[in-house]
This record gives sequence, C-alpha cells and structure tokens, in this order.
Amino acid sequence: MFVKYCACVFLLAAVMSAYPYMYMTESYRVGIQYAKALPMDGGSDRYRHWNNYDPFFVTITTSAKKGYVIAYLDVTATVANGGEVNFSLVRGSTGTRTMVFQLVSNHSEFLSYRYLPTG
Repeated sequence: MFVKYCACVFLLAAVMSAYPYMYMTESYRVGIQYAKALPMDGGSDRYRHWNNYDPFFVTITTSAKKGYVIAYLDVTATVANGGEVNFSLVRGSTGTRTMVFQLVSNHSEFLSYRYLPTG
C-alpha cells in the first residue's frame, strides 16, 4: 500500500514538473533598418508584478552614442501566457538622439523585456 502511495505521489510530481509553462512574446520595431546600421547600447530587465490584475507600467529612455542618431529601435517583451503587453513611444522619433518608450502589461505575473537601438 505504501509503495502504491509513493508511486502515485512520484508520478503526480513528475507530471506537474513536466507541464510546460507558456509564455507570450511580442516584438516591436520603430523606424526603418538600413544596411550599415550600428547597434547602440541596449538593455534588458525583468519585473515581477505584485497584483496581476492591475496594469504594470515600465518607462525606458534610450539614447544614441555621441555623433549618431537612432535609425530604428527593436523591443521584445515577454509575459505569461494569457497576459497582455502594449508598447507606446512616449517621446522622440527616428532620427533623434533619444527615444522614450513605455511597456504596459496586464494579467501576467511578470514582464521581461529587452531593447536595442540602432543608428
């Protein structure tokens, strides 16, 4: 009896650990890529939400190296499956030295993002 119980517990633990956790990734690009574009300093971060049902805002300022302007900006954001993520450009545009963008996620336990400006 004890062996059957242990086998059931082990099987249940194995099934639960093998269950895949699903993610949703969105990619955004602002601007137009050209042939001799140089990558600037990008970044990434991961935040954990305290309340999954309140929108979570992250505002990021990115800038080009001295003597360059931003030709395009690549942003990739990942949330839990069923979550939502929205991208908006708050300030700046292509052809300027700085751009400020905002990511808003909702219905997710976390927000992970990475960005790379290119000029």
